[in-house]
Amino acid sequence: TRDAPTEVLRQVKERYEELMEVTELVKKTVKKIEKVQSSGGGSGGAGLAPSLLQALRSCTRPQQVAYLAASEPLISKKSADSGGATLAQRARQQGLEAPALALLRGECSSLGSVDEQRLAGMRHIVADAVAKDSEVLAELEWLCTLYAPFLCSQRSRLANKLLTGDKSRQKQQQQQSLSAPDAARLVRDAQKLGQYGEQFRCNVKHLRAHQILKINRFEAKKLLTVKLEFPEQVYKLYCLHLHRRFLSANRPDNVAEFLRSAFKDGYDRLLLPFMTRQARATLTRFAEEEALRVFADNLRHLLLQSPVRGCQIAGWDPGYRHGCKLAVIDASGGVVATETLHINGGQQRQAAACAALVGLYKRSGGFRYIAIGDGQGKRESMQFVSACLPSLPGGVRYALVSEDGASVYSASDLAVKELPNVDIAHRGAVSIARRLQDPLAELAKLDARHLGVGMYQHDISEKALERRALAVQQEVISFAGVDLNYAPEHLLAHVAGLNRGLATRIAAWRRSNGAFVCRDQLREVRGIGPAIFDQCAGFVRVLPPAPASGDHSVPDQHQEEPMDIDDCSQPLPAPPPPAAAKGGKRKRTTDDGPDTAGGKRAKRSAVSYRPNPLDATCVHPESYAAAERLLARLGLRSDAPNLSTVCRQFLEQSAANADYSDDDRRLLELLAGAGPTSAEAGQPGAPLFLDGVTDVASLSAGQSVAGVIKNVAEFGAFCDIGCACSALLHVSSGPAGRSRLHLGARFIAVIDSVDPAKEEIRLRDMQFS
Repeated sequence: TRDAPTEVLRQVKERYEELMEVTELVKKTVKKIEKVQSSGGGSGGAGLAPSLLQALRSCTRPQQVAYLAASEPLISKKSADSGGATLAQRARQQGLEAPALALLRGECSSLGSVDEQRLAGMRHIVADAVAKDSEVLAELEWLCTLYAPFLCSQRSRLANKLLTGDKSRQKQQQQQSLSAPDAARLVRDAQKLGQYGEQFRCNVKHLRAHQILKINRFEAKKLLTVKLEFPEQVYKLYCLHLHRRFLSANRPDNVAEFLRSAFKDGYDRLLLPFMTRQARATLTRFAEEEALRVFADNLRHLLLQSPVRGCQIAGWDPGYRHGCKLAVIDASGGVVATETLHINGGQQRQAAACAALVGLYKRSGGFRYIAIGDGQGKRESMQFVSACLPSLPGGVRYALVSEDGASVYSASDLAVKELPNVDIAHRGAVSIARRLQDPLAELAKLDARHLGVGMYQHDISEKALERRALAVQQEVISFAGVDLNYAPEHLLAHVAGLNRGLATRIAAWRRSNGAFVCRDQLREVRGIGPAIFDQCAGFVRVLPPAPASGDHSVPDQHQEEPMDIDDCSQPLPAPPPPAAAKGGKRKRTTDDGPDTAGGKRAKRSAVSYRPNPLDATCVHPESYAAAERLLARLGLRSDAPNLSTVCRQFLEQSAANADYSDDDRRLLELLAGAGPTSAEAGQPGAPLFLDGVTDVASLSAGQSVAGVIKNVAEFGAFCDIGCACSALLHVSSGPAGRSRLHLGARFIAVIDSVDPAKEEIRLRDMQFS
C-alpha cells in the first residue's frame, strides 16, 4: 500500500467505514429483534432464526439490513392487531408459521382441510420466507447482473399540466403550496425534460452518471414517473431455482400449486419492489460516486491553481440595483480600500464610475489585477472594465474568478471574525480578490456545496460531499504544503499532525513573536513536541517574502496598518533580537507572548534560529543532511535562486543514470517541488488574464480561440474564452483521453458552432498549450 495511489487508498478507507456502519446496524437490528421477541412480540419467543442471522451477517449495504429486518415482527402485539404489521406477521400471530414452513421444507405432504383464509395466511408466510432467503437473494442478485433491467421514464401528470397550460394549473400550484417564483421555476424545469419525458427506455448498464442524477432530480420534483422493467428471464430462472430446491417429484398437485402461487406472490409483491429499490440505489450510488470523483478532481485542480502574490488586487463583485462592490487587498490579503460603482445608466454615469475607479486606484496605491466575479452582471462589468483599462496606468488586466459561495461567506461568522471593520456588502469582493491571490487559503473556508465545481453536487449527500472535500484539501495541503507565516488557522488545522487547537497556538505565537525564521522554530509553540513536529514539518514551508512588483506593490503606509483578519493570515515581520535586561541578564520570551526571566520554556526560546533555504522545499528536516550532500555532489547550493529548475533537469537525467540511487531520485523530486503524484496532479498555470472582452456575435464557426477550462463534468468541459458566457467542449469532440480535461488547463480550440441568441458556444479540436 506504500505506492498505492491516493484515490485507491481513499476508496478503501470509505468502503471500510461503510462496512463498519453496516456491522453496527446489524448488531442494533439483532438486539432489537431479540428484545421484541423476548417481550412476547415474536412468534413463540424461540430466539432469532439461524438462517436470518446468517443473512443479516452477510449484508453489505444498509438497504439489505432493512429489508431482512422486515421479516421479523418488530412491533408489539397491540400494533399488529391494529393493522400495523405485514401480511406475514399477521399470519404468524394466528399460529400459521409452523404448518406453512413444514409445507415449504417438505415435512408435510398434504394441505389437509384448511379453509381459504388460513390457506392465504400460509401463502403469505411462505412468500415472505422465500423472499428473505439468503440463497434466493444471492441468486436474484446474480440474475440481475446477468440480465440487467431497463429504466423507463415519462412525463408525469403534473409536467403535462405545466406544459399544456391546463386550467387546473393554478389549483395544482395552490395544492402544492408553491409561490409564484417556485412555480415558474418548476415550469422551466418541465421544459428541460427532453428525451427523459418522451417514453425514455434504456438499459441500466448504458446509463451515464449525469443521466441518472438528472432523472432522480426530475423524479424528486414529481415531473417524471420512473420504473424499472426486469427481463422475463429473471423470473423464469427464479422459478427454476425454487423448483429445484422445494418442489420434489412426489409432491401432490395441490401442494405444488400452492407453493407455485406463493413463489409468484413473493416475487411480485416482495422481491420485485426490493429488486427495484436495490437497482435504483445501486444506480444512485454509482452516479453519486462518479459525481464525487468529478467534484474531487475539479476541486483538486482548483486548489492547486497558481497563486498571484506580491501585488495588490482589486476584487469586483458585480451588481445591478445596488452597484458593483469593489475591495482592494494588499499582498498579504489585508483590505486597503473599498468602493461601490454604479456602472448602469447613461454615459455621464459611466464616466463618473470610471473616474471613481481611477480614484480608487490612486487612493489604494495601485493594483495590478482586477478579479471579476462570474455571477450575474459579469458581462456589463467586463465591458465597463475593458473600457476603463486605458485610464489606469501600469497595464492593469482583469480575470474572471468564480464567486460561488462568496455571498454565503459574507454573512458567515468566519467573515465577521476576519473582517469586522468591512461592510457585509464588500466582504464578497474581498473573498473574490483573495481567491485570485491564494485559491487554497480562501476556498478552504467555504462549504463544499457552494464551490460550484461539481456535477449535480446539490443532489449528493451533504455529508459525503463534505467528507470528500476535506480529503481533497488534506491531499492538496500534503502535496503543495502551506506557508507557515501566511497560512490562516483553518488551513493550518488541515496539516497532518495539527488540529484546530495547535493551529490557534501557532497563530498566537506569530502575533506575539513575529514570523517564523525556520521550521525548527515551530518547536517553540506550546503543544508541539518531537512526535508532532516530525509529522507536520514536511508539510509546512517557510517561504521568503513575496517581492514587491513596481508601482503595484504595497505602499509603506499600508504595511504598518493593523490586520483585518484575526487569524493572522498575512506574513509577519521577523522577530527582533532579544534585548538585554538590567543587570546583564537577557530577557527571554515564551511562546505565550509575555516576557519572563526564567522557566524551562523561556530557556528554549533563547535558542538562536537561522533561515534555511531547504525550509522552502518539500524535504523533511531529518533529510537535510542527505540533501546537502547530494547538492554538493551535483555542484549546487541550497540557496541557489533556480534550485527547483536545475533539480528538475537532473531528475529527468537520473532515469538513465545508474549513479543515482532511489533515495537520490526521491530527494531530487522533493527539491524540484514535485511530489510523488505530480504527474497526476498536473499543476495548472495562472488564471486567464484579459485586457478586453469578446462579443459572442463576433465569433463564427471555424474560428480559433484560446481559453482556460473552468469546470469539468462527465459529459465535457465548460471553458472561458473571454466571453461573458462559457463555451462547452463535449467529450466526444475533446482530446483523446478525458483525463486531460482538468480545471485550469490552458488550450487552443476551434469553434464548432455558435448561437448568439441563446449564447451557446461549442468547441472542438482542443489542443493544450
